[in-house]
Amino acid sequence: MGYRILIAEPEEAWAKICFQVAARLGHEAAIADSLPRILQALDRGEADVLLANESFPGLDQRELAKRARRRMRPVAVVLIGQRESNRDAAGPLPQGFSERIWKPFGAEELRRVLESVLERKTLSQENALLRERLAARRELGALVGSSSKMQRVYDLIVKVAPTRHPVLVLGESGTGKELVARAIHSFGPANQEPFVPIDCGALSPQLIESELFGHVRGAFTGANQSRTGLLAAAGKGTVFLDEIGELPIELQAKLLRALQEKEARPVGSNQRIPLLARIIAGTNQHLEGAITRGTFRKDLFFRLNVVSIKLPPLRERKEDIPALAYRFLEQFAGAGGEIQSLSQEALGRLMSYDWPGNVRELENCIQRAVTLGSGPEIQLHDLPSSLQYGVAGSEPRSMPTLRQVEKRAILEALEASSGDRLRAAKLLGIGKTTIYRKVKEYGLENSARSEAAR
Repeated sequence: MGYRILIAEPEEAWAKICFQVAARLGHEAAIADSLPRILQALDRGEADVLLANESFPGLDQRELAKRARRRMRPVAVVLIGQRESNRDAAGPLPQGFSERIWKPFGAEELRRVLESVLERKTLSQENALLRERLAARRELGALVGSSSKMQRVYDLIVKVAPTRHPVLVLGESGTGKELVARAIHSFGPANQEPFVPIDCGALSPQLIESELFGHVRGAFTGANQSRTGLLAAAGKGTVFLDEIGELPIELQAKLLRALQEKEARPVGSNQRIPLLARIIAGTNQHLEGAITRGTFRKDLFFRLNVVSIKLPPLRERKEDIPALAYRFLEQFAGAGGEIQSLSQEALGRLMSYDWPGNVRELENCIQRAVTLGSGPEIQLHDLPSSLQYGVAGSEPRSMPTLRQVEKRAILEALEASSGDRLRAAKLLGIGKTTIYRKVKEYGLENSARSEAAR
């Protein structure tokens, strides 16, 4: 990798030698002609290595060492001693300096010194990056999985978290989009500020504008007092706009304007409120298709899609299923619970199932098994019927259509929520309007009513 090497040497001939050696090594070199230029470069982080003559006019070695260490990635300082004859009288290398080279030196000697210093600096930076990533993984505790696809997700989270760029999290329902948003927030610079999740699909079209932007008293019937919108309530924290594809098209323009201008106008008000929060959006939809259909604005998509993180479905990272299953088992059974493990038969069935509901479906499956099982292991008969009988065997079978899978998933969600459509929508990761539309589309009204009547 290329480094920036600043040369503080008052003798022109020696400065030229240093410049040529640094350039031949493939690094960016510059010569400082004054003390203010040296100190400015250190304070602004404009140098990775400083070659400094210890007798440079006005140079204070103690102050130089202090400024070099002040940066997040300290500047390596190589002192140039005035004469070889002074070596014994000079004593050990002062604290805060990396190396010292004595005049007169040759180009080869300087090359070896620079290579040694830069090798140590590279190793130090790699170790610092490793520590950052390990710290990030601790913050990513809610996300489980060591598969290569999840490793790429972790790396993206680590890279994007320290910034304030908008992030678009893509993935099927149940893959953990909100967990990714929370991880970005918790590892970011504003992790002490609020994290505000907003389910765009669960809010009614009549109230969503007020929920997002706030309203003043008397703005509409029932607005008995003013209310701060969720976008402003997050302060300098993070707003997670879940299922952004469900946001009504007429509100997408207002959201886009708010993001562009970093301010919003509450319903019924002429005053604008500054928006300081970072925006992370999530969706299980193919937004490019929604743009083509005219249900999602292209300009809003580009505004949100500065960085995108795509979560793999569980069927594409089945090697993570055992770790996820035991995480949920520990969560629901507890350390002293009666059930402590899964039988090989049950675990094998978990591995062979395709998980259309992804990690959320696996979580619900383990919770059900813990509730119904009698221990000490979860057995095959403790699993839902869809797993006991609906997995692929050695014989070829016809694949269900997407409509059949969707209908079955909605039925199971209605069963798990005792017919409560709002809870079923939450389990499936879809909006309130979507669940009502799908129940009607598949003729499941009677199923929902019968479950609710039990």
